[in-house]
Amino acid sequence: MRGSFVSIREMRQVDIESSIEKSVLLWLATLPEIVRIREQPPAVPYIDREGVQRLHTFDILVEFADGRRIFYDVKDERHARKHDVDGFLRHIAPQIPETIADGVTLYTERTLSPAMISNARLIHAVRRDLPNAADRAVLDLLTEIKGTVVIKDLVAASMHGAAAFRAIVRLIAQRALLLTADERIDYPSHVTVVAERIAEVAR
Repeated sequence: MRGSFVSIREMRQVDIESSIEKSVLLWLATLPEIVRIREQPPAVPYIDREGVQRLHTFDILVEFADGRRIFYDVKDERHARKHDVDGFLRHIAPQIPETIADGVTLYTERTLSPAMISNARLIHAVRRDLPNAADRAVLDLLTEIKGTVVIKDLVAASMHGAAAFRAIVRLIAQRALLLTADERIDYPSHVTVVAERIAEVAR
């Protein structure tokens, strides 16, 4: 499956080669510690096991706020096992100069849980919203709350309905609220308030 989607985080078109790659890209875009995501970066040279120089193009290059750069190969699980992609990456990793990347990682459809993928897609969707009254209403409530709260209770207290739910999802993306379990974000979900992050977002 080849295609593209618009990254709301980076406000640009992102080209993809598979549904797995789209899921991984959407999930990576939810991580606040990542500052840049680049798909199909320039190929890197390596020497194969027969001593022949070849080129390999990774699917994604991620740059982190701490300066690290990591290559990601995104493959179907069956393909990865059949062709020992993990073994190939272990072979190629030591040959990549630190000036290019600090490491390599393999992602398959089994790396991310269904909840992580669902939440990444939801976060991508709610980031399209313009700032609205629900954002402020939810933040005002959270400045008075410590510990854990149920999303549906927070939505009800805000009196902003679905808009409040979407505002809460954005706060989860900003790590101002933390899910207490690896589950799809929904009204019955419990979230823990991160007071210092709430204060930062509220400024």
